[in-house]
Amino acid sequence: MLAPKTLDELAEAAAALRASPPSVIAIHGGDGTLHRAVTALGVAFGAEPIPPLAVLCGGTMNVVAASLGIRERPMTFLGSVVETARSRRPLETLQRRCLRIGDALGFIFGNGLMANFLGEYYGTGRYGPARAAWLLLRGFGSSLFGGPFIRRLFRRFEGTIRIDGELLDRTSFVGVGAATVREVGLGFKLNHRADDDLERFGVLAIHGAPLSLIPDLWAVHAGRGIAPTRAFSAVASRLEVVPKNRESGGDGSMAYTIDGDLYRGEGPLCISVGPTITFVKPVSALIASPRKDTMEKLR
Repeated sequence: MLAPKTLDELAEAAAALRASPPSVIAIHGGDGTLHRAVTALGVAFGAEPIPPLAVLCGGTMNVVAASLGIRERPMTFLGSVVETARSRRPLETLQRRCLRIGDALGFIFGNGLMANFLGEYYGTGRYGPARAAWLLLRGFGSSLFGGPFIRRLFRRFEGTIRIDGELLDRTSFVGVGAATVREVGLGFKLNHRADDDLERFGVLAIHGAPLSLIPDLWAVHAGRGIAPTRAFSAVASRLEVVPKNRESGGDGSMAYTIDGDLYRGEGPLCISVGPTITFVKPVSALIASPRKDTMEKLR
């Protein structure tokens, strides 16, 4: 079992796995842990394929796993993977491209509303679906009166967006997102075009006002997306996001999220198609009592 406590230790662990690749790498944690682990593994393995990943959902947000239909209890899933490997039966897998976001790898990128929401979500130190649902209800109430909370949530991204070389006409957005999975939490499939082309990714540029987006909530939950009059959507291989610079009245920086982790960067950011990641699917025959050594590295 490897339990790195810092990013340097994570890089060392990834290098060790590259030196002696296992048949499966099990990652225990949420979306942020998965994003950091895949980034480190991508650096370590380079052009070589990363071994299949078994995602053991253990974090506060497991949106990527849920989008891929991976919802099994961690120890049950791990036990079944170990028993399947020991019996030399083939593991059932699925593949999904990740995003290359600057120097990082991940599955969901978003700025504007997506980053603002997470800033509020993490603000009190209390996490979970109930906290997210409360913020949605609070945002709805605040939108009716144009209160300060909805203004914080819908603080716009100002800048330019280029999709596969084509510049969008607008320069003010509620939020810009890119993803290779559809869900963003609570079953909302905001990135509804993420599955359209598995060799590319879905792009969403939202420009509608807060109240105008309320009718889209059910459509987003059902996977139909935001109406074209309020958001631009596409599939792409490359997305360039450039925040407004100081000469144009901005500060040249941008807050954004990768798989639930928050970042702030200066200047342009390029998002492109990343490597293919192979995920282990939970097996139908569940193991109730995993053996003691189920946390050992699989070989």
